[in-house]
Amino acid sequence: MDQTTGIRVGLIGLSSDHVWEMGDGLAAQPGVTLVAAADGDAGLVRRAASRWGLAHTFTSAGQLLAAQAVEAVLVCCDNAGKADIVEAAASRGVHVYMDKPMAASVPQARRIRAAAEAGDITLMVAYHHVFYPLYEAASRVLSAGLLGPVYLARGAIGHAGPREFGCSEEFCAWLFDADRNGGGCLADEGCYLLAEFTERLGRIAEVSAFTAQIGQHPYLPAGVEDNAVVILRFASGALGLIDAKWGQIGPSPVLASYHGVNGTLTIRADRAELAIQRPAEPGPQWQPVRVSGNVGSWEYAPARTADAGWGGREQRDFLRHLNSGRRVEGAAGPAVALHVQEVIDAAYTSARTGRSVPIAP
Repeated sequence: MDQTTGIRVGLIGLSSDHVWEMGDGLAAQPGVTLVAAADGDAGLVRRAASRWGLAHTFTSAGQLLAAQAVEAVLVCCDNAGKADIVEAAASRGVHVYMDKPMAASVPQARRIRAAAEAGDITLMVAYHHVFYPLYEAASRVLSAGLLGPVYLARGAIGHAGPREFGCSEEFCAWLFDADRNGGGCLADEGCYLLAEFTERLGRIAEVSAFTAQIGQHPYLPAGVEDNAVVILRFASGALGLIDAKWGQIGPSPVLASYHGVNGTLTIRADRAELAIQRPAEPGPQWQPVRVSGNVGSWEYAPARTADAGWGGREQRDFLRHLNSGRRVEGAAGPAVALHVQEVIDAAYTSARTGRSVPIAP
């Protein structure tokens, strides 16, 4: 499809707060027209119609897909509802751009991938941070092998809690429902790091996890965790550690770090720091900081612009794949998204049983 001929997009599911930024990003792209929205919440539908000037609104995905000729849909419903919507869209050849994670369970995620393949559609599962310049720069360091073999990846992610963070009540209604969300903070936050680690280090072979409800969020139902720690063993032999939480006071000082036999890459909220054995160097984007013996240190701090992440890069990537017919790969592709779902489910099984859980290759 040639983008200049116009792409009509419908919005199905408006309860994830990410829908507003994702929809804005689509609406800003040349040749894209948002034409309709569907959700069972009348208030959300009115908000979408006002925000994007939509002439048509519906209460269900089936109604929208039957009534409107659309080439693609943006799906931002609860995680458990995504499989039905993707199956309905794919059966009509409609491409799907959806919020993360893929689903609320592995069987649902498998249904989504199978439907996308059967319908031969473009499917993007948007892990938003992978479209930031900082992510791209770190990926280049790792793919260039500057760290040597990576033996450990560590990640920390979270915020003060959904309500404290400012999530809408429509969003919280299913974030706090383990069946609709697929869990608690691990499903909501930890999935970002799992997608990142999988893209960069490959499949995860075994998972051990602990989850807890700390107690400072009285609105959380019993059994929905606000604190999770996951230990990973990759098929490569590398190890990984993730902590995800709804209880972070202030920003996390380190988001992720990669430790290799020749260097260490540390990713913070606004910059990345690299220490590698000389004479290797990371390239012109990186500013030298110091040299100590045979180790050189560099820093990369990209300018923060409105054109990062949700502001356009993510949406343009989806449209490029839609127009070219190429399948989405990497952290936003269905293969990684399905594996992330496998790891999430294994982590909850481990936390429940007190045992490590292998993941079949």
